[in-house]
Amino acid sequence: MGLLLSLGLLYQPAQAQDLKLLRTPVNATISPPMGQGLDLVHSAEPLGKGRFRLRMMNRSDPIVVPELGDGNIYTGNYGMAYGLGEAMELGLMVPFLLDAAGGFNKYGTGDPVLSLKISRPGRLPSSFYMGYQVLLGLPLGYKGQHALDKVGGIRSFSSESLDMGVQLLADIHFSWASFMLNGGYFRSANAQVLSQLVYGMGIEIGRMNRRFSFNGEYQSQVAFTEQAQARALFKMGFRINVFRGVQLEINRQVGLLDYPVDSSITFGFRMHGFMTGRRRLESRYAIYQPSEPPRRLYQPSEVLRLAIVDFEGFEEYGAGTRLVDKIKTELEPHDSLEVVDLARYADIPKEGFLKPRQALELAQKLGIDVVVTGVVSTYDVDRFAGLQVPFVIDLPEAHVEVGLRYRVLVFDETKTQMQAFSNETEGISRLRKGMRLLPPTKRDVTASASAGDLQRVQEEALTNLVNNMLASMASQFTWIPPDFIQ
Repeated sequence: MGLLLSLGLLYQPAQAQDLKLLRTPVNATISPPMGQGLDLVHSAEPLGKGRFRLRMMNRSDPIVVPELGDGNIYTGNYGMAYGLGEAMELGLMVPFLLDAAGGFNKYGTGDPVLSLKISRPGRLPSSFYMGYQVLLGLPLGYKGQHALDKVGGIRSFSSESLDMGVQLLADIHFSWASFMLNGGYFRSANAQVLSQLVYGMGIEIGRMNRRFSFNGEYQSQVAFTEQAQARALFKMGFRINVFRGVQLEINRQVGLLDYPVDSSITFGFRMHGFMTGRRRLESRYAIYQPSEPPRRLYQPSEVLRLAIVDFEGFEEYGAGTRLVDKIKTELEPHDSLEVVDLARYADIPKEGFLKPRQALELAQKLGIDVVVTGVVSTYDVDRFAGLQVPFVIDLPEAHVEVGLRYRVLVFDETKTQMQAFSNETEGISRLRKGMRLLPPTKRDVTASASAGDLQRVQEEALTNLVNNMLASMASQFTWIPPDFIQ
C-alpha cells in the first residue's frame, strides 16, 4: 500500500501554468509551518519549552516560458521553530528560490518570515488545543536583475514590502488521528499583493505510529477586492521516520482555481529534538510525551492511626457513608495507615463536619494521629443532561456531579498541637446513549438512562471524587502513599 502511494505521489504528468499569476508578488507570510503542523495547515499544538524543530521542504515544478522554452522553478523552505515556553514558540522560515529557462537562471532567497505562536492549554499532551499566531514577512528577499528578467521574469523573489498575517488555530487529537483547522487574515504593504482571507483544514492519520503516518489537507485563499481572486490547494502525503528524530516526508499537491501551477511534488526532512540540557535529536513519538514527575520515596517509619468521620450532607443518597467506605477501601492495602473503625466506640462523633475542638477530643480519646472530616456540598444527578431539540435530535446523556469540602487535621504525639489542611474536590461521571434523529416525543424516558444506569454513574462519580481527593492529599502529606498521585 505504501509503495503504491509513493508511486502515485511521484508520478508527474505534463504541467500547465499561468505565468501572469506566477509573476505576481505574493504575501510571504502564507508559508508552511516550521513548528507543529503539516505542509499547508499549521497546528495549535505547542512544541514545549526547550524543544526545537528544523524543517527543509523542497518543491520543483516544470514550466514553459514562451520566449525561452522549457524551464523549471524550484522552491525550498528552510527554517526552525523553538519553544520559548510551554505554550509559546518562535519560528523563522527562509525560502530559497531558483528559476531556470532557456539556459538562463535566477536564484536567491525570498522574504524571510518570523512567527510567534501562543497555544492553550500549554501542556503536552492534550486532546484539544487553541492557538493564535502572528506572522511577519520581512522585505529582505533577493531583488537583483538577471537575463530572465529581460523577458518578463518568472517569479518575484520579494514582495518589496512588509507582509503580515494573523491566524486562529484549532486542533482535535485522538490516538489514531489529528484534525487541524486554520483561519486567518493576511495583508501586505505592496498594493499589488491582495489582502486575503486564508483558511485550511487537515488530518494526520497514525501520528503516534513509530514508523509512518499519512496526511491530507486543503487550503483556500480568497481575496475580497476589485480584483477578486481565489486560490485553493489540495495535498496528500506521508511521513516516514528514517531514524531517531528525523522524518522524511513526501507530498503531492494539486492547485485549484487560480493557483498558478496545476500540481507538484514536495519532499524534505523534519528534525525534532531538545535544545536545552543535553542537546539531542529525539523521535516525534517520544519528544512530545509528558515527562514523568520524579517519584516520591515512600519509607514510612511508623504506622499512623487515621479516623474518617462520615461526611454530612445529602443523607438521602447516603453520600457521606458511601464516600468514606470508598476511601477506606483504597487505604486498606497500605500497612502504614490504620483506619480506625469508629462504629466500635461509644460516646464519640461518628458523622458530620467536625470542628477542630471536636476533632481534638476524638484524637485524645482514641489516640488518633489524623482526623478527616467534611461535608458533601454538591450531589447533582441529571438524567436528561444531553442535547435535546424537540422532534429534531436527541442526544441522551446522564450526568452526575459530586462536590466535597473536607478538612484534614494532623496531631502531634502529645495530641495538643495540630496542623489543618482544608480543600475542595469534585467527581464527575457521564453516560451517553446513542443519538436519535427525529424523535417522536419531546422526552422519551425509555431512551434515557435506566435506574441501574443512574446507580452505576453515581458510583463512578463518587470513585472519581475519592481518586481526586487522595491525589490532592498525597501531594500535600508525606504519610499518604505516592501511588495516589495522578
